[in-house]
Amino acid sequence: MLYYYKVKKRHAFRIKELLLATLLAVLALAYFYPDSLANNVMPVLERPSLPLLNPSALSSKSKISVEGAEVENEPGAVTLEKAVRVKKDLDEEGRRREAAELQYSLDLIAGIDESTPEAQTRIKIIMQDIDKTISYFLAGNTASEKLEILKDYEGANLAYVYYPNYGVHFNPVTTANMAFEHYSKGNHEKFVAITDELLAHAIEPTFPGVGAYYIWENHFDLEFGSRKFAAPWRSAMAQGLILDLAGKCYEITGEKKYLRAGEKILNSFRVPWDKGGVTDYDEHGNWYLEVAATDQLKILNGFLFTLDSLHDYHERTGNKKALKLFDAGIAEAKEHLGEYDLGYWSNYSLVKGNKASFEYHKIHTTLLYRLYDFTGEAAFKEYADKFNNYLKYNFIDIPQEHRSFTQITALSKAGIVTNENGWFGPHNVMTKTEFAVWLCRIKNWSPNRVFHGYYRDVGRDRSNWGYIETLKERGVDLGGKDGLFGPDDEVARDEAAAILGAAYNTPIDEKPVMKDVPADHKYYNEIGLAVGNELMGLYGPNFFRPELKLTREQAALVFYKLLSK
Repeated sequence: MLYYYKVKKRHAFRIKELLLATLLAVLALAYFYPDSLANNVMPVLERPSLPLLNPSALSSKSKISVEGAEVENEPGAVTLEKAVRVKKDLDEEGRRREAAELQYSLDLIAGIDESTPEAQTRIKIIMQDIDKTISYFLAGNTASEKLEILKDYEGANLAYVYYPNYGVHFNPVTTANMAFEHYSKGNHEKFVAITDELLAHAIEPTFPGVGAYYIWENHFDLEFGSRKFAAPWRSAMAQGLILDLAGKCYEITGEKKYLRAGEKILNSFRVPWDKGGVTDYDEHGNWYLEVAATDQLKILNGFLFTLDSLHDYHERTGNKKALKLFDAGIAEAKEHLGEYDLGYWSNYSLVKGNKASFEYHKIHTTLLYRLYDFTGEAAFKEYADKFNNYLKYNFIDIPQEHRSFTQITALSKAGIVTNENGWFGPHNVMTKTEFAVWLCRIKNWSPNRVFHGYYRDVGRDRSNWGYIETLKERGVDLGGKDGLFGPDDEVARDEAAAILGAAYNTPIDEKPVMKDVPADHKYYNEIGLAVGNELMGLYGPNFFRPELKLTREQAALVFYKLLSK
């Protein structure tokens, strides 16, 4: 799952352009609302709309009344005692949801086994989350249903995200990709500083036969559809991203500490996911789990990105352990890629029905081409080519078993219907503009390049004005007497028949009898031609239903018949 994207400057297939473009599409839901990420096109979140993490310059120190006193909120100065008092005050003010979100992190602290060597690091990280949660609420923000990546005006090197129901938490992936953003701009000083801060927030457990390893944890519950996984949980994608950071820092600075950190990160890939690591093993190889809280999800893009990171680290450092881990992942990927091929689209994870969004499907395709570039393994090119064809000609909501799959796919391959966002929308009503575009394409009428302004409501700013003006010049005038075209108007069945009748004026021997289309209907002749030429059908015995709106699926069935005309 992409939360923000790392940027690479090398290798084929324009990975940098893909990742940066997708970043803008998914930034708003950055890390784990998987149902939304996997199945929808993401809205763009403008940076100025992000909330303040700390109080604004007009109120540099927020205060909250606690038991008759005022407590100043200075970031980094929070204590458990203060957090408990703030939580109580929020409750008394009626801000129960904010209080509950603060209590969530306090409960995480209470659940830590302080006898373990890594306990103090966990406590430090969660206390920082508590501090940021308090700052967030004191800055005027309220608990909401909207996940938000936060701005920090103090130049901090860690990225924080507000999660509904869980408060504000440090996110290692968002932080890593903040570092990659600086790297892509050539700001190496800030890039190294962020990496150093990340490494300082690694938890360092040990595992028999492996030794010490670095791991980063997420201290908020993960909700994936109907599944819920309690904090803390780990991610191989986070491990891979930060490994990539370490390799780049070594390349920039030459300091061996980054190689030592890289060894400990690599060790995390040698620890089973259910023992504190991120890897699921089988007889074929290693699957590096983007969500290392279960072996039942196996999200494809996170695994492929992790392989990409391992390969990048090996290239920069020559580390043989990274290459061995990469090879084990490649063997696993080859064995299981078929499980993600739906025959018309790719699956986001192994969860049934969890189809990839348009953006994620593109990412699957690009990363598979990239792995083929790395390895020369034919399986990667085979699936990349298949997924690329799906991207061109298929739709997320038109599976192979759909009743109109054949007709819609044929129109797509003929270039009549184009795939712009992965969705066809079979039940959406056709607009006049859409109908005009499809008709021009099926008639091989090129859109005008010289603007004439035939209709007052179709200007140059409308992307398909050329098709609309071409229709008029070809004798298919869909405008009204008022000089308006109505480009966004929905098309009714009688209007569709009128358009087709004008474009396909094929004589018929006898007009069909239609009880709901009298002889004085303004489109009587055109409807008769459309029905008589079997371009449009009837509803039951002799009923045309001229008033019904034409859906995109119904229009596709009509235009499919026109392919042979």
